[in-house]
Amino acid sequence: MSYFASECARKLREQGTCCGQVTVFAYTSRFRTDVPGNMVHQQVRMPVPTQDTAEIVHAALEALRLHAYDGHFDYKKAGVIVWDLSPREAVQTDLFDKLDRGRRRALIRAVDEINRKNGHNAVKVAALGTGQKYASERQYVSRRYTTNLDEVLVVKV
Repeated sequence: MSYFASECARKLREQGTCCGQVTVFAYTSRFRTDVPGNMVHQQVRMPVPTQDTAEIVHAALEALRLHAYDGHFDYKKAGVIVWDLSPREAVQTDLFDKLDRGRRRALIRAVDEINRKNGHNAVKVAALGTGQKYASERQYVSRRYTTNLDEVLVVKV
């Protein structure tokens, strides 16, 4: 979940937008009758629209912790959706906001610059861990003939 949330934040910064709400979902397989099932679907309203990785990851994990039931579940599908988007320049701030948004923005810019120079996720939120990188299952991905020149069909006569 941390990975999904951090990717959402990165994409928000690339687009120059901020999100006002975050939705978290996780589902077990509905076809497995031999194990208990569970479903988490929760949305969180951000106090101030943001594109801050730490803030979005924190909101996503808190929503998951509050609404995931006790027990071990093998989730089949999970994700984070950011919505209620607004341009970064048009964000209405909160008079009583406890965060120093100027310093956070400078920190995010520095981290993004380090990641741009040293590779994706060279510096990341601790919730992402230090172990193996996340990789989705992509065994059956269609070839991208129209958008990737390396995958164009080659015909030999």
